[in-house]
Amino acid sequence: MSGDEGTGDKLAKLITDTWQSTLKNHNQERFAIEYQVASHLKERIDVVDLVSGIAYELKVSPNNVHMEFYRDIFKVILARDNRLSHLQRFVFLTPAQGASKLSRGMGKAVIDDASKLGLSIEVVSL
Repeated sequence: MSGDEGTGDKLAKLITDTWQSTLKNHNQERFAIEYQVASHLKERIDVVDLVSGIAYELKVSPNNVHMEFYRDIFKVILARDNRLSHLQRFVFLTPAQGASKLSRGMGKAVIDDASKLGLSIEVVSL
């Protein structure tokens, strides 16, 4: 956290870009970067493991983690229903403060009930 929104946004983008490029360089065929959820939508998922059927989203900033989390769940469902039928797991990476909030209340309820949507959801604390 830089205290300056513009600087914070640039740093968050740098972290995400570095993470994505590391994965892509590790195995270009396995990891899709900025995976488009459907041909008719401009929405993208940060990283998708095409082999294991896992979608990853990285939320570097601790701000509005819950809003990003719920939105990302819909992106994963759309990707599964439109392009990648074996996508069955979603991993949301976020700072400890955000992960803690998602581990209780509505976040916990959504994670616990995700199997009804044919999806496994995991929140990972950074």
